[in-house]
Amino acid sequence: MSPTDTPLQMHFTVAFDDTDCEGIVFFGNYFRMAHRALEKYLPLIAIPWAEWFKSAEFGCPLVHAEADYTLPMRAGDEYQVKITVKEVGQSSVHFAYELTSKGKPTARLVTSHVFMDRKKREKQTVPASIRARLEAAPK
Repeated sequence: MSPTDTPLQMHFTVAFDDTDCEGIVFFGNYFRMAHRALEKYLPLIAIPWAEWFKSAEFGCPLVHAEADYTLPMRAGDEYQVKITVKEVGQSSVHFAYELTSKGKPTARLVTSHVFMDRKKREKQTVPASIRARLEAAPK
């Protein structure tokens, strides 16, 4: 994690293997970049990585993703990701991601996740302690 990372601004560098034969980031890799940012973001809002990804009680799989691309990025480009909790529903959470490079927006993504009971494999309500931290996250 960069010492300047905050819940509202995380810093990364485009990896060579994120690009396509034209040397720009392959569209699907924006989702990998968003997920990497989410992994850094959760601990910054007091949700430890293991609590989110390795909980024995619940899982939170991705159920929807969308993206708009505005400017290409190339290997070696520095970029920032701002994540916000767009909405917390009864059993879901939606994250919004804004990627910028050189001060300009490059992509906007949204991911939607549904909480599920790991043992029953059924949808469940957002655990109260997780809900509180998601709702308290900086906007």
